[in-house]
Amino acid sequence: MGRRKQKTQLQSIGDVLLPLLKKRGMASRIEDNAIRKLWPKAVGPKIAAQTRPDSLRNGTLFVKTVSSVWVQQLHFMREEILTKINNLLTKPVIKEIRFVVGYDQVQGKNKEHESVFKKTVLKKRDREMIAECTDALTDRELASVLKKVMQLEISRRRQWENGKDH
Repeated sequence: MGRRKQKTQLQSIGDVLLPLLKKRGMASRIEDNAIRKLWPKAVGPKIAAQTRPDSLRNGTLFVKTVSSVWVQQLHFMREEILTKINNLLTKPVIKEIRFVVGYDQVQGKNKEHESVFKKTVLKKRDREMIAECTDALTDRELASVLKKVMQLEISRRRQWENGKDH
């Protein structure tokens, strides 16, 4: 009786992690983060200074702008921006882009600085769990993004739980 060799196929880390992240409701945050990071490269510094990707829902990217003039101008550039951002994302995540007024440049800068200082201190077991999940990843950029998402999600839940107790 001969032994049958079992063929194993290796899956990419993304194929393994994405269903888990979706199940926990964190996959959309990773996509949102990737879009925000790539946005200036897709649209250039002038447009990036006047806009901010706000959210991605059901394949539609909502982008806040500083004025209705920018909404109108970007409407004509929508297809070109859509193609560029999807190419940078390496897969067609975005099916449509909608531009809306609502981005305040000053407030946007303050939020970035505020988020750096407004972090909940993670417990030792939280840091260990995050390290356990991310240390084995060979793709350090993915590990870094995943670590940030996990830290933010744990912090958000702690803040929600603390608010709920009061």
